Amino acid sequence: MIIGTAGHIDHGKSALVAALTGQAMDRLAEERRRGITIDLNFAPLQLAGGRTAGVVDVPGHEDFVRTMVAGASGIDLALLVIAADEGIMPQTLEHLAVLEHLGVEEGIPVVTKADLVDSDWLELVLAEVAERIARSPVRFGPPLAVSAKSGIGLDELRARLEAHAAALRPGRTADLFRMPVDRAFSVAGVGTVVTGTAWSGRLGIGDAVRLLPSGPSGRVRSIESYGASLEQSAPGARTAVGIAGIQRDQARRGEWLVSADSPWVPVRALDVELTLELDAPRALTPRARVRVHLGTAEVMARVQPRGAIEPGGRGLARLTLESPVVARGGDRLVIRSYSPMTTIGGGRVLDPSPPRRRIAWPEGLASEDATARFAALLERRPGGIAGAELPVLLGRPPSEAASIARAAPDVRLVGDLWVRESTLAELGARAVSLLKAHHRARPSDRGLSLETLRRGLRAPDTLAERAVTDLASAGRIRVGDGVAILSGFVPRVEGGDAEIERVVGILEAADLTPPSLAELEQQTGRRDLVAILRLAAQAGKVEAVERDRYYARPALDRFTAALKAAAHEGPVAPSALRERLGISRKYLIPLLEWADAKGITERVGDARRLRNA
Repeated sequence: MIIGTAGHIDHGKSALVAALTGQAMDRLAEERRRGITIDLNFAPLQLAGGRTAGVVDVPGHEDFVRTMVAGASGIDLALLVIAADEGIMPQTLEHLAVLEHLGVEEGIPVVTKADLVDSDWLELVLAEVAERIARSPVRFGPPLAVSAKSGIGLDELRARLEAHAAALRPGRTADLFRMPVDRAFSVAGVGTVVTGTAWSGRLGIGDAVRLLPSGPSGRVRSIESYGASLEQSAPGARTAVGIAGIQRDQARRGEWLVSADSPWVPVRALDVELTLELDAPRALTPRARVRVHLGTAEVMARVQPRGAIEPGGRGLARLTLESPVVARGGDRLVIRSYSPMTTIGGGRVLDPSPPRRRIAWPEGLASEDATARFAALLERRPGGIAGAELPVLLGRPPSEAASIARAAPDVRLVGDLWVRESTLAELGARAVSLLKAHHRARPSDRGLSLETLRRGLRAPDTLAERAVTDLASAGRIRVGDGVAILSGFVPRVEGGDAEIERVVGILEAADLTPPSLAELEQQTGRRDLVAILRLAAQAGKVEAVERDRYYARPALDRFTAALKAAAHEGPVAPSALRERLGISRKYLIPLLEWADAKGITERVGDARRLRNA
């Protein structure tokens, strides 16, 4: 369990954590000199049963709210700290807003410095706190008065922390590993060490890792959590990872540590659902510039809302980021105004890698129902969703994401792509249209080449192939010899079979000295001879021996018989065949090469012999 503090400057957050954990929080010399927290501090809190919780102490000064947001990301339980002698202050409310926008589910309101005020004043402050937190979506328990100095209320606070830890669901280990980096430093003998709260998944010694969005890669050399060396990390725990191969200056707050073979990718746009604070100075309108806090990263962005989002309102928007981030569906973020820097709202990621084309907002994209969100994400991606990408888009572990996809209606897995049945149907309809157009334009063609048909569908190869296969299985098209035709289509030429028979008759009469295509075209007056001869060839009546010369089947049969007879007793020279058949070399040599290609003969020097003689 990760516990995070929140509250106004000098309200006793660090003193409270020190009283709970026994460790001083102001680790930096400047923090000790100024008496305030200016960076994130961490300490382990020992719980019953040998369990350990991590405590994140965040700065309360308004100049360090962005550091507070980095620390609050990934916490399970918030300690909202309010000093009894001052009550609710500006940073109390801003920190509370941050907790709400980050989706922190539970919290304990802690009224500190109870020893500095009388009982009547304390009751007033407790009542004020109770009234304010009653309006918060964070599930807060009743306010608790404590004193880090005298120890008042600390035992009850520890008991509440124990109860929360016992009720907390364990993190998902069978998930993609991701950890936002909040600190980086070097350790002799280890190398670069990065620390953070592991948001999901596990990491083991020897695993290959990457830092995103910058991209350097390395290998895990050591893992520690709460001072103990581990072979494998745990989700939801404070974790320090020693990495070989990554330099100290390559690791910084705002980076994400991920497994090298995982599908995480840096993105420069997020489609989100935003909620604007009621006291935000103005509505969010197109091109508004804001600061986006996600994990430990802070990046500038332009907002493109679906419609203006008014203070206190909610709406959908695209965030175009000026620097890349690593995000997942369901991630929570905080937005702050560009200037002055104040928290104005926050929200959740709906699509962590939205299509770049015109923004569309399908119904269900902002739904809490995973199946509806999957359908909306798929509607935005006609080309399908890769199985590896699905856990990132849905924000679920791989096995759970796959189960959601399998249970979705009218969806099919094609190769590694989840695709809508309607998409395949549309591709099939497009394929039929392409074939109809081809048959109309070239009625004598034996069909459209499969390669041309697939290319014409303008879809991933696996989807185009499946669409064609579905049509063939349904009997709507026929596929063979590398071409596709509509079922029932019969190639035809003007004049029909009579014209085909006329051309075949001319070739039969020419025997072993047929005219070339150009000569045949002059003789017949037909400009579509290639189509006529192709149809005749499909019927087995003619065959192309040369590119521009066809022979009738009886002529080829007579030549084959004569060749076999002449070569029966051994190799036969072309001159002997020429005398036997009474044809010139112009016709004989192409015929001999045709016989070689057909496997009837093989060449031996200048002679020919039967291949299997």
